[in-house]
Amino acid sequence: MTVLTVGSSQQFARIADAIAASHDGDTVQIQAGTYLNDFATVNTKITIQGVGGMAHLLATVSPPDGKAILTVNASVTMDHLEFSGAAVADANGAGIRYQGGDLTVTNCYFHDNQDGILGGGGATGSVTIRNSEFSHNGAGDGYSHNLYIGDVASLVVDGSYFHDSVVGHEIKSRAESTTITNSRIQDGPTGTGSYSIDVPNGGKVVIQGNVIQQGPNSQNPAIIAFGEEGNVHAGSSLTVTGNTILNDLASPSASAVWNATNAAASVTDNAIYGLPAGQVVRGSATVSGTTMLTSEPALVTSSPWTTAPAAFPALLTPTPALVSVPALSASRLVLSLSEDAWQGDAQFTISIDGQQVGGVRTATASHAAGQSQAFAIDTTLSAGTHQVGVAFVNDAWGGTASTDRNLFLNGATYNGQSVGGSTATLLSNGTASFSLTAADQAAPVTSPVTLPTPVPTPVPTPTGSLVVRLSEDAYQGDAQFTVSVDGKTLGGAQSVTALHGAGASQAFSFAADLAAGAHQVSISFLNDLWNPGVGDRNLYVDGITVNGTTAPGATAALYSAGRSDFTVTAASVAAPTPVPTPTPVPITADTLVLRLSEDAYQGDAQFTATLDGKSLGAAQSVTALHGVGASQAFTFTGSFGPGMHDLAVAFTNDKWDPGVGDRNLYVIGATLNGTVSSSPGGFVLGDTDHSLHMLIGAASAA
Repeated sequence: MTVLTVGSSQQFARIADAIAASHDGDTVQIQAGTYLNDFATVNTKITIQGVGGMAHLLATVSPPDGKAILTVNASVTMDHLEFSGAAVADANGAGIRYQGGDLTVTNCYFHDNQDGILGGGGATGSVTIRNSEFSHNGAGDGYSHNLYIGDVASLVVDGSYFHDSVVGHEIKSRAESTTITNSRIQDGPTGTGSYSIDVPNGGKVVIQGNVIQQGPNSQNPAIIAFGEEGNVHAGSSLTVTGNTILNDLASPSASAVWNATNAAASVTDNAIYGLPAGQVVRGSATVSGTTMLTSEPALVTSSPWTTAPAAFPALLTPTPALVSVPALSASRLVLSLSEDAWQGDAQFTISIDGQQVGGVRTATASHAAGQSQAFAIDTTLSAGTHQVGVAFVNDAWGGTASTDRNLFLNGATYNGQSVGGSTATLLSNGTASFSLTAADQAAPVTSPVTLPTPVPTPVPTPTGSLVVRLSEDAYQGDAQFTVSVDGKTLGGAQSVTALHGAGASQAFSFAADLAAGAHQVSISFLNDLWNPGVGDRNLYVDGITVNGTTAPGATAALYSAGRSDFTVTAASVAAPTPVPTPTPVPITADTLVLRLSEDAYQGDAQFTATLDGKSLGAAQSVTALHGVGASQAFTFTGSFGPGMHDLAVAFTNDKWDPGVGDRNLYVIGATLNGTVSSSPGGFVLGDTDHSLHMLIGAASAA
């Protein structure tokens, strides 16, 4: 049972990544804010919860599955989430597409989608909705609704507010059992909804304690319709009791209840406005206890949800007993960024004085919509001037202004004060830099405090080793993944660079608790991307080794974001044999520096390097743009020995679309222990040449 957090400076920047990494029983907590085009399919039994307010899932493009912002295939609880903007070609784009399990929705808000919630989870599925609001959903075709639930076992609606559906019904249910209580179902003065409640196939239906208002622009004269489409469920019955039913439609055919079946119907103890007694019911029903209102009560239009859970607690670091560092300033730097999103969000890194702070971050605020997103860094800077860099790392461009991913630096503050020159527009991969000045901070006066010597808590030593071999189909960036053992994530997200199509595979090693016996190893693919006819990013599991033994059958192909689980058996790990302490041997350290740049196109240039045929490590990416005169230094250390050496640089991911774009790698030069290569630099690796050999040599470092 793990809590996965989403938001600025949380475990995950995107909801989809947290859902992909989840296991049954987990809770995904989402920081209040707007999450643009963050689509996901939920296959695990989890809770998804907004904290600190509503987490708004806003769609401005069609969901890639052609269905919904969130597509649900398992028993899921959702709380304090807002869904808007879902639209697809068949006019059934939904905030949630429900396809299976038991769905529970509390304190949520669905508005301006083609459907609020759409779907049916089969004969045993159930949908429960409490304290939620559905507003202005519908494509205007009469076939899409605020809420549309298919033939499931049960629909329960309580304490909720449905209003202003666009031509479609406020609530439509084909469930075997439908219960609607203590809710407000209202067209309002301008709504164009059809039936307030439509149960076209009957079923066991209870409608109790609600305020139901049909507006003057309603598309159908009946307020509650029961069984009008036929195929009525066996044992159907209708109970309408204790409701306030208001009619504002000027029609001689208007009615509160239309029973189109022969099933038993009971209409009791309701208060009616705007209908004569003879139009309370059409069809067969037992009617009693009706109160005819002479004036229409005012409609209540407040939202029904309760207060959201508190925001994430601040992460606290223990304060030492004595603090006396007069030249350091413990401060907060806040950067405001936005993006033009296309086929994914803009990603970037932040550096201070050339040192990267944290990992890759993701911008989700829409620049075109005037939004901005704050990224806070708590840091300690010495007095003086410091250089801050924001590096855009995943530019993409489809040839038009509307198919272009960009990053915008909208400003920065340092200790609450605006920093001059901290705005920039990054239309391609590269770094925007600005300077800030940190002032002296007086040292606090401290009194010595005698503290007991802390007794360290023993930290369990992992009992085994896990090696996972992976490869990828790369498209507009590399495949990213996480690994967990028995539900515990091992480290953070990592990237694969080995190309599956070339037969390559990449080993990732982890220390893990792998006592003798069976364990579940889970590999989650986090960042799937597919552009039909253009490219597809995929992840491949090529093998798993546990405590040195290969696990049988541990292969899989992940063509979409999700998780593959493998049951592996770990053998006992033998106690290590004591090894005599070796006699120290002087180590000669040689330093090789390779300077490179690139032409970036749909991703950065990647390379590998070898010296005398021996690999100098895994593939790396270049981000320095050759076109602006930049270059990037890559440093390798080892005992290379004196004399001349053969340095080979291989360009591993060339891409060229004639007339559109070209990815190239430039070898600017190399030095070994400060001595420049005897082979000239300035080579470009691209369309035909993908490797370069250079002679380099110097005396070994002292």
